[in-house]
Amino acid sequence: MIDFGHHPAPKPEKKVKERRNKVQTSQRKRKPKGVDLTKEQVREEVKKRDGNWCLLSGKPGPGLHLHRVVYSGMGGGNGKYEVWNCVLLSNEMHTLVHSSKRTWMPLLLDYLVKKKQGEDTSHILTKLRDKAK
Repeated sequence: MIDFGHHPAPKPEKKVKERRNKVQTSQRKRKPKGVDLTKEQVREEVKKRDGNWCLLSGKPGPGLHLHRVVYSGMGGGNGKYEVWNCVLLSNEMHTLVHSSKRTWMPLLLDYLVKKKQGEDTSHILTKLRDKAK
């Protein structure tokens, strides 16, 4: 048999170059402007921000409702779920909050504003939990 020099050999694997000193920063993880998060993505972000328990009763998840503080009919994100308009509530507390919007909305909005500004929210949480009892 004559050897013509053609021997198909497996191609060597390409090495992926990794950047040295690559640092993950919060800026690289940000979503581009104009990209809307799904309801489940918003739920995960709210869990990261507040923890996986009811804001009012302290009851742990699962089974918590993602509550929009400013309702969609009142200009709350045009029906979309947004991280800075949502809190996690147990079924009982969710029903309570919906029973009196005038009472709960200002308190929850105050909590969200202070949280966004990075201020201490413990006094607001105390007020919310006392009112929920």
